[in-house]
Amino acid sequence: MKGHGRTAAGSKRWQCTSCGATATHRIDNSAKLLALFLRWLLSKLPQGGLGMPDRTFRRLTSRFWSIWPIAPICDEAHHVVHVDGIWLGRSCVVLIACTAEHVVGWHLARSESKAAWSALMSRMAPPDVVVCDGGGGFEAARRERWPRTRVQRCVFHAFAQVKRCTTARPRLQAGVELYGIAKDLLAVGDLDGAARWLASFSSWCSRWEAFLKEREVVDGRSRYKHRRLRKARSGLERLCREGTLFTFLDEGLAREGAVPSTNNRIEGGVNALVREMLREHRGLRLTRRAK
Repeated sequence: MKGHGRTAAGSKRWQCTSCGATATHRIDNSAKLLALFLRWLLSKLPQGGLGMPDRTFRRLTSRFWSIWPIAPICDEAHHVVHVDGIWLGRSCVVLIACTAEHVVGWHLARSESKAAWSALMSRMAPPDVVVCDGGGGFEAARRERWPRTRVQRCVFHAFAQVKRCTTARPRLQAGVELYGIAKDLLAVGDLDGAARWLASFSSWCSRWEAFLKEREVVDGRSRYKHRRLRKARSGLERLCREGTLFTFLDEGLAREGAVPSTNNRIEGGVNALVREMLREHRGLRLTRRAK
């Protein structure tokens, strides 16, 4: 084609030398605008701090808010997968699954229900081990979708569950001892240490059993006097029965690769960055926070 003047709008016109057809060439700057949009989204910069008025920035990048990122189907079997949910509102949660290297799946839901977790798991190959922070909906979905996958309960979340019941400065002696036992859970690193911890917890349960059975009458109704301590004890007892506290010490699983005892990879490596981004851009509507 050769130059053939300009259009009424001032654009350069080109003409085909063989058939005489004319056309104009437009430069597609979508990639540059997307890079500009991501630069703002993943930084602390305000919309007016990108070398143009904020209105111009919003006009040029508004198209990207219509994109819904879709998680691909992950058919690669991983050794360890971390799962967790990040809440964006009272009835909006994003369920995320990641490995040590990258995120492998996510699902937007109204709650951490069995159906929501099943929708996430159905798009992924079952891993050898899944590290989670607990929850009835997740466990029900795992038994259905990933029946052969072993579960490692995040030991820090187990400790935090006890801490919520006892506080960091318990007033009762039983609470002081239970808080110390829960804190020792974070230091367990081998099978001998796990056996000592289980013996210590069992000894505490036997020693304070009569104390935890004490009752009181409130508003004419009888109830347990130390309900928060009982709640903390029952949580640890359930984890011990299920055998999910020390899965990371299983020698058979360790031969395929190390299994972490906490969910720090997704809490600090994925969710923390998402929360920071939402905090830097406060005021986004819910649909944009979800995207």
